[in-house]
Formats: sequence, C-alpha cells, structure tokens
Amino acid sequence: MNTRSPSATAASRDRILDAALDEFFTAGFHGATMRTIGNRAGCSAANVYNHFENKSDLLVEILRTASDEQFTATRNAIRRAGKDPVEQWRAAVVAHALYTAQKPRECLVANTELRYLGEIDRKRVVGSRDAQEQQFIDIAERAVDQGLFHIDRVHQAVTAVLLMCAGIPVWFRPDGPRTASEVAEDYGQYALNLVGYRPDVGQALTAG
Repeated sequence: MNTRSPSATAASRDRILDAALDEFFTAGFHGATMRTIGNRAGCSAANVYNHFENKSDLLVEILRTASDEQFTATRNAIRRAGKDPVEQWRAAVVAHALYTAQKPRECLVANTELRYLGEIDRKRVVGSRDAQEQQFIDIAERAVDQGLFHIDRVHQAVTAVLLMCAGIPVWFRPDGPRTASEVAEDYGQYALNLVGYRPDVGQALTAG
C-alpha cells in the first residue's frame, strides 16, 4: 500500500522533472537514461518509472510546461499593453525574451531535443508553440494593415524575431553586464527595428 502523501508524491515528481531537465541539458536526450535521471533526483530508476513511462514522457512534460508558461506570459503582456499593435508587439517580444533569459535550460532543450520525439509526442508539444507564434503574426499583420510596420513577409519576420530570442541562452549570463529584464527590453527594440517601425511615420499617420 502506498502511504506517501499527495504532496510528497508531487514533490518527488517535480524533483524527477528537474533532474531530467538537467540531464537533457547536459547530456542530451539520447545521452540521458532513466537511471542517470534517477541518480540526479536522488532516487532509483524504478521510482522514475513510477511517475513516467519513458524518457519521451519526461521530455514532453518539460517542453509542454515551458511552452504553456511562455505562451501565457506573452499573452498576458499583450493584454496589458492595450490595443496599440506597436506596444503589443514590443510587449510580446519583451515577455518572450525575458522568459528565454530566465529559463535557459528549458528553452535550449526545447530547441535542440524536440527533434527526437516521435510524431505523436511532437504533436503534444507543438500546439502551444504554434499558438505562441500566431500571437506575433496577428499583431504584425494588424500593424502592417495600419501602416505601422513595413515588411513584405510577416511570417518570415516573426520567425526571425523568435529565432533571435531563442539564441539568448547561448550567450546570456545572469551575472553579466545587463540583467535579464534589460536584455529583454533591448530585444523589444530590436524587434521593432526588424519590422521597419518608424515612430515619426506612425505619428504622422495618426495625426492625419
């Protein structure tokens, strides 16, 4: 009979997920094993199997959680920005970049290890990613329609911005010269430059 409390079970599960994230980050998906993940979590491989069927289940859970968190952070930032697509765009990029800077393990693993999932498991992850991308596309298309952004290929521009943000964990360090928030704000400005936003033109259109 299992006498462990729900809170203890949840804590064990969270510890295993964090250990798996560390293992995928350092050894890669193929290099990780349920045994090494258990060692990192301070438990046996059998205990890992009590919570997760295999490595793919662990990776899916990690990536789904990260994608959902990043999507929610971006969506909330857009809502707080009001109805101006320029401010929505800036806020969305800042929120996306900030999450990437603050969660480097999750984002790097998502960008390098997703390819190892099978088709069914991959579909469990990419839905949130697609929704995240669509938020940026919707804003950019409205800004183009209003003459605020000057780009011919919205989807390509959005891909460029998201890839730019995805590279943050490669170089950013919390003890570096700029904080995560400062870097995110920088990226918000870079993203405005990338879509050809010119404040003077936007103000002239509004005045007219």
